[in-house]
Amino acid sequence: MIKVIHVISDTNIGGAGTVLLTTLRNINRSRFDVKVVLPEGSALIPRIDALGFEHICTKGGADKSLDIGAINEYVKIFKREKPDIVHTHAAFSARLGAFFAGVRVRIHTRHSTFAPRPILTKFPFRNICGFINNTLSTQMISVSESTKDNLTAMGANPKKIEVVINGAEPLREVGPDEITSLRLQLGINVDDFVVGMSARLEEVKGHIYLIEAARILRERGVNNLKVLIIGTGATEQQLKEKTAEYGLTDSIIFPGFVSDVAPYIKAMDVIINCSFGTEATSMALIEAMSLAKPAIATDYGGNAFIIENGKNGYIIPQKSASNLAEAIQKLMDDPEKLKEMSKVAYSKYICRLTGKIMTGKVEKIYEDGYNQRCKK
Repeated sequence: MIKVIHVISDTNIGGAGTVLLTTLRNINRSRFDVKVVLPEGSALIPRIDALGFEHICTKGGADKSLDIGAINEYVKIFKREKPDIVHTHAAFSARLGAFFAGVRVRIHTRHSTFAPRPILTKFPFRNICGFINNTLSTQMISVSESTKDNLTAMGANPKKIEVVINGAEPLREVGPDEITSLRLQLGINVDDFVVGMSARLEEVKGHIYLIEAARILRERGVNNLKVLIIGTGATEQQLKEKTAEYGLTDSIIFPGFVSDVAPYIKAMDVIINCSFGTEATSMALIEAMSLAKPAIATDYGGNAFIIENGKNGYIIPQKSASNLAEAIQKLMDDPEKLKEMSKVAYSKYICRLTGKIMTGKVEKIYEDGYNQRCKK
């Protein structure tokens, strides 16, 4: 058995936590003995327990990549548990702890895409960042080519970086009666075309461009478009005010936080991603593909590695409501194209983006690291 400890600093369940849970569901338990280290009170704890994995709580490190006070806590845990592999998720303190504890295989996953500050890509800071990453991590996982580019721009050794595109568990199948009931509840008519986003209501997610696109289409005389904006966050009030200002309260719906998104995604014709910051590989897009939903997504981050333009959706420029409106209009006007894209979306999910496929690639990285460093 190979002993693996995952470390995550999140107290909520975001993209990194979702990827971790997906990995745990699919890991080969007869080969890997897995434990999870995370902060006290994390919302991930009940889900990890439900999957049958042991968790170890820390007092420090909550929602902080670097917490100086937590480093010694991590060192003590690793020396006590003696893992073969420590796999960290946005927990720099734990990376330091694994190094100081002498863990032989130290894997770090980079979950976000964001352009590094220019100063960090030039001498001497690029060399310093590269030295830190290359020393603390024996292997790095990036969830898209764009995250790999971020790492190498700051000096990380490309030979140490493996791109593993996120995978997701399929959303549950939803029956027609449940969809009919939900559409009735939301005020969606039979002949309405439904698009939507499922994401935190934060500026970088770009919800405002979807609202602007809806305004453009309304001005063109399109009256059968319904927009679902699922989630809560800092920009919620601003988005609702803009919706009212444009006279779109009859067509833009804010369901709020939804614990089970499956019926909402199933009710959509197309899922939208307007992100222009941080997101590397959208779990929402992948989950929607498991229900055969095509997408319209920006060219930011890893979107273009999930959505093949013209095949299972459209890729559009960032921050462009006009391009988004054009793409929505295309699919509203071409039901056959929409049907074809739906089939391709599901096929791509099954062939490339399941949780099992992703976890198999991670397991290979574990095996290779263990064979190279722990069997000597």
